[in-house]
Amino acid sequence: MTNSFMKSEHSKSIGVVGGSRGMGKWLVEFLSDRGHKVSFTSNDESSQYSSNIELVAASDVLILAVPISAMEGVLAEIYPSLNDKLLIDVCSVKSGIVAAHQKISQEQSDISSQYISIHPMFAPSVKNVEGQVVIFNYVANVGSETELYWKSLFSTQGALVQDISYDEHDRLMGVIQGLNHFNVFVSAKTLAHMGANLDFIKSLSSPTYRIFLLFYTRYVLQNPRLYAEIQIFNPFVKEVTQLFMKEAEILLSLVEKRDFEGFENYVKEIQPFFSGNKEDSVLSDKLIDALGHLLADTPANK
Repeated sequence: MTNSFMKSEHSKSIGVVGGSRGMGKWLVEFLSDRGHKVSFTSNDESSQYSSNIELVAASDVLILAVPISAMEGVLAEIYPSLNDKLLIDVCSVKSGIVAAHQKISQEQSDISSQYISIHPMFAPSVKNVEGQVVIFNYVANVGSETELYWKSLFSTQGALVQDISYDEHDRLMGVIQGLNHFNVFVSAKTLAHMGANLDFIKSLSSPTYRIFLLFYTRYVLQNPRLYAEIQIFNPFVKEVTQLFMKEAEILLSLVEKRDFEGFENYVKEIQPFFSGNKEDSVLSDKLIDALGHLLADTPANK
């Protein structure tokens, strides 16, 4: 990228639809900290414009950071005003919003706009993006330098930028998000049903088991509507979670039958899939050791 191009991109004003909370708020702060002129709308009193259309008129780049369920509606609202502007969505499920953009861009072919679909794979509570993943899923009418500029905004801060097609994205997110979230919420609900004192459970848990509790707490105390929409709108989640339920029944059956050999074989059958990932065992040792030191330093343990 030429310096002049970077300067011209950097000087463009950015509008974030849904910029008062969640990922929208994070993007407002992230982009502002890097010298961009950023404004936003929201559905509360903090909105800087009375409508999304006013925000579009005042911006060169528009970022959609609204809930998944609102994405297509907001796209339809602002698209007629997007001529000569760049639109970016940060939707967690891509099939719906990309299809909606393809449809409306064909129907309103007189509108000449650019479009990038991305997915920041982290919660808005993160303080920096070092080591975080940002996925670029789809571009339309976007010059290579513009695409590289937006990738560099994240990669120069240490983020890992990945390119995956939007349909492959949803298929993989059915596992990465859908399966993991489903597992966490069912496990957390089961723990709550047991009626045991959580503080006492924590006191008996080694760092290995505390990692599970850390993530149960992290996910359960965040916005449940976001997770509901990821589970419901991603067309691949149902297939993955049905398979999860089937495997849970198989494993439970082995336990009920006291089938030691069957249980061992069940685990052994999984091992080849993970055998090439032994470096994660080393990484988990480091994580467990680091967490052990952190727990030992907490006031309750001193």
